[in-house]
Amino acid sequence: MAQTHYQLLSRCTDDQLRTICQMRRLPLPQFWEDGPEGRVRLLKTMVFHLEDHKRLANTLADLDGDHLKALKRLAEEGLQPPSHTVESLSERGLILPDGTQWTVVESVTDALADFDEGALTFQGEDDVVLEPAPSHGFALALTSVLLRCMGGIRVLKGGLPAKKELGQILNRNGLLEEERDATLAFALLHRLGFLWDREGRVNTLLPAVLDHPSRWVAERAFAKLLEDDLKLWNLPPAEDRAFLMRHLLERQGQILAVQPFLTFLATLQPIDEKRTREVFLPFLRRMGLVAMDAEGQHLSLTAHGEALAREYLLRDSRGTEAHWMPFMVDQPLVIQPNLELLTPMGQNPHRLLLLAQIGEVEAMDAMLNLRLGADTLIRALDAGVSLDEIRQRLEEGGANLPQTLRQLLEDLAHRLGEVEVVQGVRLVKTRTAELAQELTVRPELASLQFEALSDTVLEAKGPGNAFALLKQAGFLPKPGRYLPLSLDGDESLYLWALACLAFVNEKGMNHHLEPVKHMIQAALQRVQSEDPALFSEITRRVPMLNQGGGSQGQEETQRILEYAVSYNLMAEITYIPLAAHRSQQRRVTPQAIEEEHLRAFCHLHQEEMAFRLSRIIGVRLLSEKGWTPSLHSQAG
Repeated sequence: MAQTHYQLLSRCTDDQLRTICQMRRLPLPQFWEDGPEGRVRLLKTMVFHLEDHKRLANTLADLDGDHLKALKRLAEEGLQPPSHTVESLSERGLILPDGTQWTVVESVTDALADFDEGALTFQGEDDVVLEPAPSHGFALALTSVLLRCMGGIRVLKGGLPAKKELGQILNRNGLLEEERDATLAFALLHRLGFLWDREGRVNTLLPAVLDHPSRWVAERAFAKLLEDDLKLWNLPPAEDRAFLMRHLLERQGQILAVQPFLTFLATLQPIDEKRTREVFLPFLRRMGLVAMDAEGQHLSLTAHGEALAREYLLRDSRGTEAHWMPFMVDQPLVIQPNLELLTPMGQNPHRLLLLAQIGEVEAMDAMLNLRLGADTLIRALDAGVSLDEIRQRLEEGGANLPQTLRQLLEDLAHRLGEVEVVQGVRLVKTRTAELAQELTVRPELASLQFEALSDTVLEAKGPGNAFALLKQAGFLPKPGRYLPLSLDGDESLYLWALACLAFVNEKGMNHHLEPVKHMIQAALQRVQSEDPALFSEITRRVPMLNQGGGSQGQEETQRILEYAVSYNLMAEITYIPLAAHRSQQRRVTPQAIEEEHLRAFCHLHQEEMAFRLSRIIGVRLLSEKGWTPSLHSQAG
C-alpha cells in the first residue's frame, strides 16, 4: 500500500527535515523540537507547504535536465535515481525514503506531468565553445551614448535621434554597432532623466549623472530594460524578459541549449519564444550580458549579466561590488603633441564624462579617443568649467601636458575675461582702454552701437547680443551662465537644490523630507490638472533628482537603523519577505545589527525577528520610543 506524504516524511530524521525546510524555504514552527507534539506540527506544516503546486513547480524549475529526467523516470517507471542526483533531490524533499529505496509522492508526480519530455534536456554538451562576450558591455554602451551627447544632438519629435544624429552616436563606436541598439540605449537613458531635451536638442545632464554612484546608470537602465514597454524595438513583453533573466540567473555557470531551454520555460508560463529567441537574446549577446556560440544555439549568463540580474532580481548590491571595481578607478591618460587624448574605456565613467566635457569624442572602443582644441576648451569654459579645473582633469591621470597644450592654456588664461558682459544693463567692460577703442571700430560689432561711458566701459545701444557677437569676433568674455540646462533658468536655485539633496542623502535624513513631500504632492496635483504636459516633464525629471519613491541605498539604510538602535527609537521599514513578491511596511524596534541581519522586535507579529538587510529597501525613523518584551527570536 502506498505511503502518504505525511508517513514518508515521518521516516526522515530531524536533520533531514531541517535540511528540506532550509532548501525549500519553509517556516519552522516554534518549539518543534520539544517533544512529539512539536514534530507532529512540523510534519503537518511541511506537508501543507510542500504540496503547494506553485511552490512545487518553481522548485522543479530550479533543477537541471539530469535531475528532472531522473525524477521523472522514478515517478513514471520506478527507476531509482543515479547516485549523483540523490542528494540534491532528497534535500529538496522531492524524493523520500521508503524502506531501502526512494519514492516520489503523488503531488510531485502530478507536477512533473506539466514538464514536457523534450524540454528537460537543455544542458549544453561539454564540447560547446562560447564566443567571448565584451566585458561590462551593457554599461560601456550606455556610457558611449552619454559621451556622444555631451555636445548635444538633435532629436525627432518622437524623442529619438534623427538619422544623421544616430550616425553621430554610432560613428567610430566599437561598443554600439547597430542602430536599434543605439536607439534602445538612448531611450533607456532618456527615461532615466539623464538626457535633457529642450527644443528638439538633447544634452547629457551631467549633474544628474554625477549625483549617482558610477554603477547606478547601468543598474537602473537594466531595470528599465526588464520593466518598460519596448514594443518599438519588437522586444517580447516585460514579464517575459524578467522571467528569462530570473531563470538564467538560477542557472549561472551553466551552458544551455537555447531552443530546449525556451521550450522548458514555456512549460512554466506562456512566453513569446520567437521574439525572445530572435530579438531579445541577440541584444543580450551584443551587450555582453550573455555569451553564445557562433551558431547562436547555446548560451550562458556572463559575469556582467549575473551582476546586473542579481542586483535587480535579488537586490544583492553588496555581493556584486567586486564586479564593479573597474568602474571605481581612474586609468592613466596620454596626451599627444597633436592634442589627441587617449585613455581606457574601462574606468570610472564619471571621469570619462568630465574629460568629454573639455574634449571632442573621436572614437570609442577599448580606448576613448578625444580631440582637444581651442574650440573644445572654450565650450567647457562656457559651461562653467574653470581653467584650473581643466588643467586638474588633464593632469590627474599622471599625463605630461605637451608644450602645444600648455601654450593653448596659457593663451586662454590671458584672453579669458579680457572683456566682460554685464547682463541686464548691457554694459561691456574691458581690461584696457586700447581694447575698448578696438571694440568700437570692429565692423562685426557695429550692430551693438557701442557708446563709451569711460575708458574701459562701453554701453551697447543696439539690438544685438553682445555676448554672442563678441565670441564670434574671437574674444573670450567671462562666462555669465554656468547651468544653462536648468528647468526654469534660475541656476542658483537649481544648484542649491542639488547641494541640499546630496546633503540629505549623505546624512541619511530622508525622513525629514516628509512635510516637504506633502507640499510637493499638492503642488503636482495642481500642475497635473492645469498643464498635463508640464506634469509629464516634471515626473520624468524628478527621479533623477532622488525625489521619487525609489529604494534607499543600503549604506543609508544601515546608518539610520544604527541610529535607531543607539537611541532606542522605533522605525518603519519597507521589507520584502522571502515568500512574498511585494514589499511590506513593518513597524519595528531595532535592537542590533548582526552581520547581514537586523535583529528587531516586530510590532506586527509581536515577537523578536531577524530581517535580512538586503531585503530592507527603505527605512523611516519614528518619533516614538522603542518597546521590546522578552520573547524568543525567530528569523523573518
